[in-house]
Amino acid sequence: MMGSAVAHRDFLPILALRLVTARQNIALSLLLLAGCDSPAEASAVETSTPAPASAVRVAAEQEPRASSYSLSMAGGGVERSAEVERAGGGSGGSAGLSGSAFSVALTHDAEGVPFPDPSRVTATLPADHPPAEPREFQPVEDPKGTLVSFYEALGRTDAKQPGAITRITHLGDSSIGHDGLPHAIRTRIQDRFGDGGAGFVLIDRAAINGNYGTKVATIATTTAWEACLVTNLCKRDGRYGLGGHTFWASSEASSSVSTLTKGPYGTTASHVELWYLAQPRGGRIKLKVDREEPEVLTTLADAPEDRWHVVDVEPGEHRITISAGGGGQARVYGLVLETDGPGVVWESVSWIGAFTKRLNGFDADHIAGQIEHRAADLLVLNFGGNDLRRLVGGSVTPEEYTQEYGEALDRLKAKRPEQPCLVVGVIDHGKSGSYTVAPEVVDTMIDTQRTLAFDHGCAFFDTVAAMGGAGSLRKWRERSPALAEPDLKHLNNRGRDLMGKLMYQALVAGYESHRRRAAP
Repeated sequence: MMGSAVAHRDFLPILALRLVTARQNIALSLLLLAGCDSPAEASAVETSTPAPASAVRVAAEQEPRASSYSLSMAGGGVERSAEVERAGGGSGGSAGLSGSAFSVALTHDAEGVPFPDPSRVTATLPADHPPAEPREFQPVEDPKGTLVSFYEALGRTDAKQPGAITRITHLGDSSIGHDGLPHAIRTRIQDRFGDGGAGFVLIDRAAINGNYGTKVATIATTTAWEACLVTNLCKRDGRYGLGGHTFWASSEASSSVSTLTKGPYGTTASHVELWYLAQPRGGRIKLKVDREEPEVLTTLADAPEDRWHVVDVEPGEHRITISAGGGGQARVYGLVLETDGPGVVWESVSWIGAFTKRLNGFDADHIAGQIEHRAADLLVLNFGGNDLRRLVGGSVTPEEYTQEYGEALDRLKAKRPEQPCLVVGVIDHGKSGSYTVAPEVVDTMIDTQRTLAFDHGCAFFDTVAAMGGAGSLRKWRERSPALAEPDLKHLNNRGRDLMGKLMYQALVAGYESHRRRAAP
């Protein structure tokens, strides 16, 4: 039977696999369909142990939390993972799969829910959808294929190519405050593709009164730096760094950034990069790794100049101490911590209270250079909640808001016009500042953000549709357990986790859809 099945070449051999897991506990049920003419004939086919065993192992490594996979043999196709083992050959055609690669396609999320095909799900909320009921799936809207290069980067990471890190930079207002929503996405995407490290983090929280938080690094302050946030437009030179915060001191300031000591994320780093400014009358920066002697960097320059200093360390836990070394003003933007990969970095910085137009508070050449240097595979922007009160109060029209946000996108992409970007629509609001926000104002903002995203080469994610339509936040607050804060402006922890799950599902479903289209 096996010999005749191998000789038959009209059908691509397919492996269907059901995995029920609790992390690494996997129960296997495997059927090999080797080009048979009917289901009855296929059911009689002998299975080939080496190929399924290797495919199962790789599937489990790629997504240990998932409950189901679809595996298929790609005779001359592209491997999903560089670590997939080849099936052993056998005499008399007992295996018949020698030299074939196996593709492992994720079909279900961590809770066992199948990923829908984004092309078959409308981004617009169906008319019969129950009001304020969260959607099971909300697709990313990407009519121009903006995210293709992001999906390709994910593919390299997914294939476990050495050093393949996919980087996502997530900037926003309090909708991403203290790393809540980003971490809900990060935990899922790093479980799926691997931990690439903390990414870009700020160096001092005390100096900015708790405006910023990260869940993938520990920030400690010995002596506080002076600091300025772009929201306050407090630096005439407009140089706030990638994260919109700049820190400076002439002496005595010292803080540290450390990898976490426990947990599944952020516990290791092997690549450190300090982001700082060189300038006239610039002083010294002391950069210390663990207990080693500090390296002294001079920041004296004839004219302001953004610089980066890289230190590669042995993979593991590390503490990086940044201190002002005297001799003039030392000025720092932040620090990057990454692993050797493969994995994903989902870095975030929030600007609590910021209007979208504060993106235009940067020096244009400076912020374009910061974006160019980071070269993120995806730039995610989460603004608009604070601008709702401007729409309600009449201080800005939708057309003026479009111009503000459009100018910001052009500035961010000025030196990297191909930069993949995702505009995340404002969540539903019942209040903004002291103003009551009517559902039609929220709808206007979503329509405005969607249009400007497409006009400026970005994809769009409609959070309001994901929530169940404008006016949902009040109902989310009334649910048991509640999904929104009492202020009617923000999601609570449960709501942020749900929204993070929906965004993760949308991105991974888009990735899997791209893989299917690109497959030979």
